Amino acid sequence: MAKRNAFAVYLVLCISAMILSGCAYRPPESEPMLEIGQAAPNFKLPDLSGQQVSLDQYKGKIVMLDFWATWCGPCRMTMPIMENLQKEYADTMVLLTINLQESRDDVRSYIRAQGIRSRVLLDEEGLVGKIYGTESIPLQILIDKQGILRFIQAGYGPRTLSQLRAEINKLRS
Repeated sequence: MAKRNAFAVYLVLCISAMILSGCAYRPPESEPMLEIGQAAPNFKLPDLSGQQVSLDQYKGKIVMLDFWATWCGPCRMTMPIMENLQKEYADTMVLLTINLQESRDDVRSYIRAQGIRSRVLLDEEGLVGKIYGTESIPLQILIDKQGILRFIQAGYGPRTLSQLRAEINKLRS
């Protein structure tokens, strides 16, 4: 009985650490993390329908990048939050969810099963993730209307929604 209780405590601690810190993800030869105040690197990625999407096409709007993967538990928890923020700020903010290194079919199946309506981009080679320094996911990055990085948040925690909402509101004014 004591071994079972110890194992249960260990399991709860491991899961809690994963949820609070995010899923570890290290693309090959990761680049150093970007810094607040620098221009967001442009990229072009296909969405699930194959249409090419570039970051530059959203200049003049606040952009939130959400890097994620289907296997990441905390990512599954943040996706509904990101979708709600997209609806709440539909007039000024664009959400681009960027799946890291999974196949189009796997991502499409997951999106359908979860009822996700956000625009999903596919970073099948992990190159954009590498540029943006995705060492831990989920990773949200807020970019202002001029294309400047203003906020970076990795992982998931109880204040994720309130922090993102506060940062979006700062960028709206």
